[in-house]
Amino acid sequence: MAKMRTRIATLLAATAVTVGATLGTGAGTAAAAPRLTVQTSWYQDTHSVVAYLYADGKYAGYVNWNADPVGTDPGDALRANDDAADGWGVKGIITNAWVYREASTQGHSSPYTTSWKTGDLDEGQRLSLDVCLVKGSEQVCSRGLPVRS
Repeated sequence: MAKMRTRIATLLAATAVTVGATLGTGAGTAAAAPRLTVQTSWYQDTHSVVAYLYADGKYAGYVNWNADPVGTDPGDALRANDDAADGWGVKGIITNAWVYREASTQGHSSPYTTSWKTGDLDEGQRLSLDVCLVKGSEQVCSRGLPVRS
């Protein structure tokens, strides 16, 4: 009887270890965040920019900041575009001590372009543009592109 209890205890312990190891390794690991590279196209005397985002060298989308109106596009305006169905969204954030403006495609299927995020700003304010790839609570960003209102 004691041998039987010992065998059952050993079997249960071995099963628990096996199940723990299986759950720990069988769940898989999340894919690593992509390496973000950015190419910029400046206009309006370098106050405005289109920042093209690349995830591991593949085009992902863009973030656009317009300091002044261009054709039918408004001024003091930010938008983001996601062109890659890779699970990562595109986000742009304009900031300084008094301004916070964000445009994000997160939660939308690609391809998707946000509406312009607008609001009048005093002319000539120095601003910083951060551009990011976002997925859930993860984000990979390039920070501090200098722009103006």
